[in-house]
Amino acid sequence: MKKNILWTVFTLCLSVLTFYALFYNSGLSISELRQNIKEVSPVWLIPAALCMLGFIFFEGKSLVLILRTLGYPVKKRRGFLYASADIYFSSITPSATGGQPASAYFMHKDGISAVAVTVSLILNLTMYTIALITLAIVSIIFFPGIFLKFNTPCEIMILIGIFAMIILTIFFIILLKKQSIVLKMGNIFISMLQKLHAKSLAEKFQTKLDTMIEHYNECVITLAGKKRLLVKTYLLNILQRSAQILVTVFCYYAMHGNLSDGLKIFAIQTYVVLGSNFIPVPGAVGISEFIMYFGYIMLVNEESACSLAILSRGISFYTCSIISIFAVIFGYIMIRLNKNKGYLV
Repeated sequence: MKKNILWTVFTLCLSVLTFYALFYNSGLSISELRQNIKEVSPVWLIPAALCMLGFIFFEGKSLVLILRTLGYPVKKRRGFLYASADIYFSSITPSATGGQPASAYFMHKDGISAVAVTVSLILNLTMYTIALITLAIVSIIFFPGIFLKFNTPCEIMILIGIFAMIILTIFFIILLKKQSIVLKMGNIFISMLQKLHAKSLAEKFQTKLDTMIEHYNECVITLAGKKRLLVKTYLLNILQRSAQILVTVFCYYAMHGNLSDGLKIFAIQTYVVLGSNFIPVPGAVGISEFIMYFGYIMLVNEESACSLAILSRGISFYTCSIISIFAVIFGYIMIRLNKNKGYLV
């Protein structure tokens, strides 16, 4: 708990420094930002807010779909909680390291086995990565010129992001298909216990490992035979990533941007996500905003680019994180109140 609080405080401090640097770099004053926000069209902010909620909703729906296929009658609202936990803790930890464990915590509290939790999270993360690769390919094919207009540091980060996603996708697929890798990892841990003369503990872990591998294999076989499930989870992750990116498009329209430039903004924001997704900074704070800024100045002036980055990030990241933490707190309270009931609440 203390560690999470420290990461939250660190993220907030980093955010303040980022906004200060944006103001300084663009020459935008706080009064000018207020004026720009006042002139924003509220009509376009409504779909922007809905897309922000869609970012949480589609991940939750994907997880619920996978878990139901594995035999767990998870209620839809629990999916929103699992996704909220993933999104919030990903936003305050480096490289999103806290997201999946937090989501797994709530799944475990709902009575879902550790094996089913592991398989569902790996599958969803695989589809999440493939979905982003798909959007990257589309952006590169139709808008290669936008990539070339980024400055060199941004281009390097984007290329690193694409390379990292391809490697991760290969790793996740191998992990799903090759149970022997999980077995080897477990055996290494057992060997360490034996060397520490903890033989009884090693024997207990060996028994659990054998059972886990058996169930893990059953889960993978179950999912592998469900091609429609794989297609649906892929499409849901496409919708999730698109929803997050569309927040920026609608914010651009809200700031009276040209309707014809919507696809260009979508492509720019896709490159932003690619370049910031694997940077070991909580929520990619600082990195994301500056790639956004350097991308937006391709279409608007520096002051407008700064305003758009702040407005877009304010909805897609900060507001989304606030909603997610409230969902997590509410979910945690409900689990405490229903801890003795033994069913999915």
